[in-house]
Amino acid sequence: DAAFMKNLESALRFGTPLLVQDVESIDPVLNPVLNREIRKAGGRILIRLGDQDVDFSPSFIIFLATRDPTAHFTPDLCSRVTFVNFTVTPASLQSQCLYEVLKAERPDVHKKRTDMLKLQGEFKVKLRNLEDLLLKALRESTGNILDNDKII
Repeated sequence: DAAFMKNLESALRFGTPLLVQDVESIDPVLNPVLNREIRKAGGRILIRLGDQDVDFSPSFIIFLATRDPTAHFTPDLCSRVTFVNFTVTPASLQSQCLYEVLKAERPDVHKKRTDMLKLQGEFKVKLRNLEDLLLKALRESTGNILDNDKII
């Protein structure tokens, strides 16, 4: 698409963000951009776009978005880009709404909730460490484990 190529070239040249919506497959012309195949020539930073060299701005960023939850991308592409899943579930939406309402309406309850969530995370880490210690003790025990008071 000529309009897409013109927008891509302009974004690369001037360092503006580019949003590509409804991506179903990746055009091979994007490979040098996704790979960041830049080179310096005569004090200029260039990138190959199709059959021409284009000035490259280090502040350039490209966003590829799709609405298709079943979209499948190759492992090669997955290794070159960062995927962000913006799928909204009812539980996550409820949690985000509760967070914003509590922050605005009841800062004291919001602080308690935040502290409890932090404490819950710390307890999960402690539980995982205790589980690891128990598994290690079970693995290193010899004989009947019911006779070992440390494990029981």
